[in-house]
Amino acid sequence: MNTTEIRRVKILHWQQRPDDVAFNLALGLEQLGYQTESVYYLAEDDLSEADFLFTYAPWGPLQYITARMSQIDPDKRPFWIHWSTEDCPDLRLPRALVKYLGQWIARLERLQEGSQACYLPAIRWINSRFHKFRYVGSYAYALQHGLMRLVVEYSKVYADYYVSMGLPVRYAPWGLLEEMSPLNEDALPKERDIDVLWIGTRRTRRRSRLLDQIMEELSAHGRKVCIVDGVHHPPVYHQERAALLRRAKITLNLLPTWYDSALAYRWPLVAAHRSLCVSETSLPHNPALQPGLHYVSAPPSDLVETILYYLDHPELAAPIIERAYTAVTQGHRFQDSVRQIMQWAEQGRRSVCHVVQTASTIYQSTHTFTIPLS
Repeated sequence: MNTTEIRRVKILHWQQRPDDVAFNLALGLEQLGYQTESVYYLAEDDLSEADFLFTYAPWGPLQYITARMSQIDPDKRPFWIHWSTEDCPDLRLPRALVKYLGQWIARLERLQEGSQACYLPAIRWINSRFHKFRYVGSYAYALQHGLMRLVVEYSKVYADYYVSMGLPVRYAPWGLLEEMSPLNEDALPKERDIDVLWIGTRRTRRRSRLLDQIMEELSAHGRKVCIVDGVHHPPVYHQERAALLRRAKITLNLLPTWYDSALAYRWPLVAAHRSLCVSETSLPHNPALQPGLHYVSAPPSDLVETILYYLDHPELAAPIIERAYTAVTQGHRFQDSVRQIMQWAEQGRRSVCHVVQTASTIYQSTHTFTIPLS
């Protein structure tokens, strides 16, 4: 980026207060020299004041942003970047069916009025069951109409999935988030007294069943386990979460669905705290992560045996833990992906500006007229 020209980026967050993602986006962008402003998506801000608009994950009514962007003159619209962190529909479904349902659901949402569309009973019911299809339709509409200019997926599998349906989606891995408040290293535990830790939400019956089964078997073998699921243990964040990860010899990753991308965002956090990540077999959502090198992988039926093996052989776990720590701190930070995304965005913005200027020149040259002399 030209250091003499300060680009302005408006980050829209879905909660009334900026969350960890908004904080890290602002941090990464400011390190690159951008001027940032984090704004609640319902705030009546003038989006055209920014050079770039940055949204992430459709945790809120994305169509509301699409509608606002459509009301801005094309030559004044910010370059809209969206970083998706949501799962796709079941990858086994026919692409044609997914596209059709996605377009239909997205169109239904556009027919509603105002920002409260997704709260109407019928729309709420559809969104709760078919929200993954809506993402496909929403992205397609916003891209085709020149409103959303860059869509990025944190899963290579999902990015390829969208590309196979004709949507120009890029891939940038999810990286290690910086904590919103500095960690007190002296206050963190030094001893790893938890054999196996699991942090997350149960989400599906599949994951819940596997979690209970595996942890019960490990407990029966005399291993100390800890489940942080919002039920047995309240959610933990920041220093409390870091403390648990520092105490865990192994942190378990289980998938809500067979194709889920949970490993892609769980691994950086686990690796950064030097806990061994043991995961059930996962699709290559982040191809840079290799089982056996950066984490341990096994089918669900072998997870208990695999965990017990590495607990009994810490000398085999140690090199995997160190390789993972090196990888996450040297290239897998959140800021690394933000830098890549903004390189694409700058290139895209220059192309858009060139097209707009060319169209304006053509229009002016074909609509000139002379005043006849009397």
